[in-house]
Amino acid sequence: MAVSEVPPGLEPVSSVKVVATRGDKTWLPYAGRALFTNIVPVDEKEGKVLLAWKQEGFGRNKYNPFTGPVVPNNNSSKAATRDLKLQSGLQAVDITKLGKLVVVLEGNAIALDVDVFRVTSWRGDVTNVDDIRPRWFALPNGNSSGKHPVLPFDQLFADNEIWLPLLTAGKYFIGRVDYASPSPGEDVGPILRYWFATV
Repeated sequence: MAVSEVPPGLEPVSSVKVVATRGDKTWLPYAGRALFTNIVPVDEKEGKVLLAWKQEGFGRNKYNPFTGPVVPNNNSSKAATRDLKLQSGLQAVDITKLGKLVVVLEGNAIALDVDVFRVTSWRGDVTNVDDIRPRWFALPNGNSSGKHPVLPFDQLFADNEIWLPLLTAGKYFIGRVDYASPSPGEDVGPILRYWFATV
């Protein structure tokens, strides 16, 4: 695919395989970026993935990856490791960056620039922390032991259904999502358009 077809906000890449698109190419404008991380523990042996049920803040009343901002003088890997520990009690041992997301919310001048990490080994035990309730789910690719419930994609942000199976399968991906303005009490509206590719 031509580099020019990669949506604005993503780094130009010489060779990608587009895996999902929706909507036109009239991408929403934005004036700046806020750097965040998403981090997802994946237990391939047990066929399970850990997500966080959030009771407050952005993503409340949904399952989410463990997430947080990248603060000054910190890199995204350290930020992701910190957030996993603070939000689940797990200390990442084997952590790999497997994705880049740009999320633009209609009416918001700041885009979310998200580095996405997969963790395949860790120390410690999963614990509830403040407003976060971690829970194991079966891997979305069907390679599961049957001990855990299926991923409730209707309780995640809509774009997660596209990229989470790529992440759990160990595929590096890039993606952009534009969301419409939210209804009162919601964080985001419906998806306007998206583009995802593996690299």
